[in-house]
Amino acid sequence: MSKQKVALVLSMGGARGIAHIGVIEELLRYDFEITSISGSSMGAMVGAMYASGKMEECKEWLYHWDKRKMWELADLTLSRDGLVKGDRFIKELKQIIPDMNIEDLPIPYVAMATDIVRDQEVRFDRGSLHEAIRASISIPMVFRPLRKDGMVLIDGGILNPLPLSHVQRTEGDILIAVDVNAPVDCGKKKKMSPYNLLTESSRMMMQQITRYQVDRCQPDLLIQMSGNAYDMMEFHHAAAIVETGVKVARQALQDFTQHKSSF
Repeated sequence: MSKQKVALVLSMGGARGIAHIGVIEELLRYDFEITSISGSSMGAMVGAMYASGKMEECKEWLYHWDKRKMWELADLTLSRDGLVKGDRFIKELKQIIPDMNIEDLPIPYVAMATDIVRDQEVRFDRGSLHEAIRASISIPMVFRPLRKDGMVLIDGGILNPLPLSHVQRTEGDILIAVDVNAPVDCGKKKKMSPYNLLTESSRMMMQQITRYQVDRCQPDLLIQMSGNAYDMMEFHHAAAIVETGVKVARQALQDFTQHKSSF
């Protein structure tokens, strides 16, 4: 019996996006076949990890991130474009994922970025994989934007936090989307510091855009993780975040298979 094909869409979310690794692992345990993938920001990065066949190595790399490692990779600069150059991060990533043309990956892959000059989405489905990742993860005021062909490229999640309409579809596949910014109560309460006010207001805007996208292009299965579960900069909790991804995916897949079997 052939495996169920899946077109997979991964959301933005900063460190919460590491949960996409756990979701993918659970999809594979359920014997799904991921035949195409699209993502914004951290979703684009994890999508590249999987599409290049290097997800396990990247997971181990992320598991070794502590606060000291984060500062080492920060590559701080006083540039007006952003606090972090991103060069050290990409240099380490290259040691795990060799740069290649996106069109040479074994499955179709799309990373989304935002051109701040023309106020429009930019779709990376060919050319340098590292360039696509670098553009898609360029969080404003954090990562320095990527300048290319007259464009100033920043985080793809600004305009498209869950790029459902950009994933390549094939006959017989199902559309599965993963949103790690969902308005789901996880029991955690945050103090309203200036930083939290900024991140919470940003997350609310992303949730509103995501609701619109889901209404317009409804997935067969939407896997949701609370946007309050982890802060977007808590990369030093990678192992716990992956495990949370496993748990939310397992519950969603159980509900999905039970629903299908009832018809």
